[in-house]
Amino acid sequence: MDLELIRKEIDKIDDELIALFEKRSKLACDVAEYKKANNMQVFQKGREDFILDRVAEKSSPEMKNASRLLFQTIMDISKCRQQQILTEPYPFHISKETKECPKVVTVTKGSYSADAFRKFFGDNCKVDYFTDFYEVFRAVENGTADFGVIPIENSTAGDVSETYDLMGKHNFYICKSTKIRIEHVLAAKKGVKPEDIKTVMSKGIALKQCSGFLKEKGYACEECSNTAAAAKRVAEGSGDTAAICSRSCAGLFGLEPVAEDIADIKDNYTRFILISKKLYVTEKSSVISLSLSLPHTPGSLYRMLTRFAYCGLNLCRIESKPMPSSLADVKDDAFDFIFYLDFIGSINNGDVIKLLNNLEQESKYYRFLGNYEELE
Repeated sequence: MDLELIRKEIDKIDDELIALFEKRSKLACDVAEYKKANNMQVFQKGREDFILDRVAEKSSPEMKNASRLLFQTIMDISKCRQQQILTEPYPFHISKETKECPKVVTVTKGSYSADAFRKFFGDNCKVDYFTDFYEVFRAVENGTADFGVIPIENSTAGDVSETYDLMGKHNFYICKSTKIRIEHVLAAKKGVKPEDIKTVMSKGIALKQCSGFLKEKGYACEECSNTAAAAKRVAEGSGDTAAICSRSCAGLFGLEPVAEDIADIKDNYTRFILISKKLYVTEKSSVISLSLSLPHTPGSLYRMLTRFAYCGLNLCRIESKPMPSSLADVKDDAFDFIFYLDFIGSINNGDVIKLLNNLEQESKYYRFLGNYEELE
């Protein structure tokens, strides 16, 4: 059979499929109206299983699974349409006022987190420094600080696992995010030469980012809570230690760079988030972050992503993390995961609110993490 004739037959079938799909979708909307009038749930598993079993039974053996997938997708789209009809969106409580000079907390002075808060506020804030991220989250959650600055991911080393662990344990909202270019130097006391150094100290992620340099030099590594803490220890210690930190951090503790630009990958950035107990949303807020759990069923992730595609929303990031022990009450299995999603959208959009409302109602675990601006 001629190729063009085959393609014309396919086009003809596609036209028929479009017409039938629209007809089926119209009937699905009628079902939604009936459910709304009779206070019924959108999802009725018995009916869905019956349809899928019927489709598989009518399909040829080699098309059985494909047919189930096709009709599962069709029904997922139908449910999206039905939920848009049935859902009455409830608004978010947005805080509109901020202090002229808010109190901000971050980790040790001289760390890259300090560079991030200056990008968020300039000099228009009061800053307290803590020794670890837990104290930052706790200060924000209990209201003793207005904002906290936390690193969340690095372009070369990946996510900051400590941050994700704490995100699952504390209540907060993301207000803004930004990225800071990471330019590591090897810093030591004045007069110390590279050949005098035996041990290099820094935060684990910084050591990882400079692993090639460290391996080449044969230095032993020692992990610290952050780069500033490492610089402080070197300043207080013997001359055979050095720290990986920023140039400004080295100067803060009276150290001098003995090697510069030592990261394995030069185009190296860390993304930081600004967190608060209150939800702040501005006209420039264009990114929404949330976390949720999914059932251990085939295609559950795919089906969840279909809902974003149906709404025309661009998912720009997705991460999966083991569910922390603090959420033991919602765990079904030792290997349960939480999915973290970032997408482009606004909670001022009614369709977006409906989607979030439905995800919250249907997920065993759900957290709305904020709608915020990304600063360049």
